[in-house]
Amino acid sequence: MLKPRLRAAGVPDRPSVSPLVIAMRLSKVIIAGAIALALSGCANMTTTEQRTLSGAAIGALGGTAIAAIAEHNLATGAAIGAGVGAAAGYLYSLSRDQHHTAYHPTKYHHHTARAAKPSKPERPIQTADQRVASAE
Repeated sequence: MLKPRLRAAGVPDRPSVSPLVIAMRLSKVIIAGAIALALSGCANMTTTEQRTLSGAAIGALGGTAIAAIAEHNLATGAAIGAGVGAAAGYLYSLSRDQHHTAYHPTKYHHHTARAAKPSKPERPIQTADQRVASAE
């Protein structure tokens, strides 16, 4: 409640914030922090590890969604989906690595220096008279 003096000045009552709204705001902050932490944790991973982890996360979400639709245990669906997704991410990474090595045989494209070609022996310069004489 506002003091009578503020109410007389025309300041409206501030609506109270429900605990549900506070919990929703707090959960958004926690989720944003978890995502930032997860993304920064991937910085020191190899591409194979990143792809495997991404596959596991996507698989867990997919497994949970399928389990929810089928009305089964969500944790079991998430675990199965994470396992399948991790395997798929790992196999995809192996496939990409094989593709990369097939089409890019050296990592940094260092070219070895070529040996100089042997110089061709110079032909003596012939004058027009010498060419006519050799043609006859």
